[in-house]
Amino acid sequence: MFDDLRGFLSALEEREMLEKVKGANWDLEIGTIHELVTEKYGPALLFDEIPGYPAGYRIATNLLNSRLMQKIAMGFDESMGDMDVLRFWKDKTKEFVPLPPEEVKDGPVLENVMSGDEVDMFKFPTPKWHMHDGGRYIGTGMIAITKDPDEGWVNCGTYRCMIHDEKTLSFYASPGKHATIMREKYWAKGEPCPVVMCFGQEMLLYSLATISLPWGASEFEMAGFLSGKPVKVVKGKATGLPIPATAEIVAEGFAPPPSEDARLEGPFGEWTGYYASGRKEAPVLKVENLYFRNDPILFGQPPVKPPANLWFPIPLHTAATLWDRLENTGITGIKGVYVHGPGSRVIGVISLEQRYPGHARQVASLAGALLHGGSCVGRYIITVDEDIDPSNLDEVLWAVSTRTNPAQAINIVPGFLTSGLDPSLSPEQRERKEFTTAKVFIDACWPYHWKDKVPEISRASNELREDVQKKWKGLFTGI
Repeated sequence: MFDDLRGFLSALEEREMLEKVKGANWDLEIGTIHELVTEKYGPALLFDEIPGYPAGYRIATNLLNSRLMQKIAMGFDESMGDMDVLRFWKDKTKEFVPLPPEEVKDGPVLENVMSGDEVDMFKFPTPKWHMHDGGRYIGTGMIAITKDPDEGWVNCGTYRCMIHDEKTLSFYASPGKHATIMREKYWAKGEPCPVVMCFGQEMLLYSLATISLPWGASEFEMAGFLSGKPVKVVKGKATGLPIPATAEIVAEGFAPPPSEDARLEGPFGEWTGYYASGRKEAPVLKVENLYFRNDPILFGQPPVKPPANLWFPIPLHTAATLWDRLENTGITGIKGVYVHGPGSRVIGVISLEQRYPGHARQVASLAGALLHGGSCVGRYIITVDEDIDPSNLDEVLWAVSTRTNPAQAINIVPGFLTSGLDPSLSPEQRERKEFTTAKVFIDACWPYHWKDKVPEISRASNELREDVQKKWKGLFTGI
C-alpha cells in the first residue's frame, strides 16, 4: 500500500511502466496522447513542462489501465488471477471492521493554502480532454468528500467536475449516488452542502471511492481496515471535513441549492463512448479554500471510447460487490461473478451450480436488482453453469450461443434506474427526466429438468491435458 500518489508513481517507474512526457499542451494534446496510449493498453503517463504553467505542475494519467497496475495500486499479489482477486476482495471486505481516519495537524497537502480572493482553479494545467467537451475537467480521477447531515458519516465518491471560473466548479452526480442523496438533504433544509474535492490522492482511497459501498460505510474507514493503518487527514478550515493529508490538490467549499446557483455543464466524453448527457444546468461548488502540495500532480482518469476504457481491468467496483450481495441474500450455489462491458458495469455474469428448478432465474432476478448505480449498469444479466468461467467472455458467449433457446431463455423487464449519461435514452425521455431502462435477463444454463442429459463437451480431460503438457513442455513455453 502507498501513502500517496507519488509512491505509486515511483513503483510504476521502478518497473518501467511509467512514461514521462514533456511539453504537451493542455488543450486537447494531452487528452489525445492519453487516448492513443490507453487504446494500446500502454504505460502510465506523467506530463510535465506544460506550456503556460511552471515546470513541476504535472498531470498523471492511465494509471489503472492494466491488471498489473491495478494489483500494484491496491496491494494484491501480482501473480493472482482475476477470479482469485475478486474472491479475495469479497472475502476480505466481509471481515470489515471500521478503522477511523487519524486527524493530524499538518501534512503535505498544507504546503500551499489559498483562501478567498487568492483561490484560482485555473492555477493548475487542467486539460480539455476530448474535442467536444464543454470545458476543462479537473475532476476525472477525483474524490468528492461529503457528510450526511442526519447520520454524520463521511462518504467518498467519484464524479465529474468542470471548472467554470476561478472559484466555481461543477458537481455533477447521477441520481441515487450517495453524494446526490446527501446534498439533497442539505438543500431540503435550505442549507448549502459542505464538500471537499481531491484531485490526486493515494490509489486505495481513490479505488474505494469508485466502488459502491453500502450506505453508512465510509471509504476512509474501509481504506484504514484494508491497509492496516488509519488514513491520516487534516481538518478542512471551512467545512470541518476530513482531507487526506497526502493529497495533491484539494478544493474546499459549499454547494448551494441549484435554485441559488447552477451552471451549464457539459458535454463530456463519457465512459459509454459518447457525449451522452449534452449541456445542462448542474449544481456547483463555490470554492473557499484551495490546498496543494509543492509541484502538485493532477490525477486524470478521463474516459475513452470502449473497449479501451477501463476503470479497473479486474472489476472490483462491480463484480466483487455483486458477488458479496448475492451471498448475503442467503442464495446458494454461486461459483463466481464477473462484470463485462464498458466501464466493467454493463454485462453481469453469474456462474452457479443449479440445485433446484428456477434457481438460475432466481439468481438472475436478484442480480438485476443488486447490480445498479448509474447509466447502463447491469443492463444485461447472464447466468451460466459452473463449468463456465464468468470472467472469460468467449466462454460466456459460447454458453449463450449453444445452451439457450432464445424464446425461452431471454426476458426483458422495464423500469430499472439508469441516468442522464445513458446514450440510449430518447429525447422525449430526457425531456421528462425519465431515467429508466429495461434489463435483459439471459438464462444460459442448461435447463434444470434435463441438465443431466446434455451433450458431452468435446475437450480432453484435465488429467490428459496435464500429462501432455508435462511430456511436451517445450511446445507450450511462452504460449
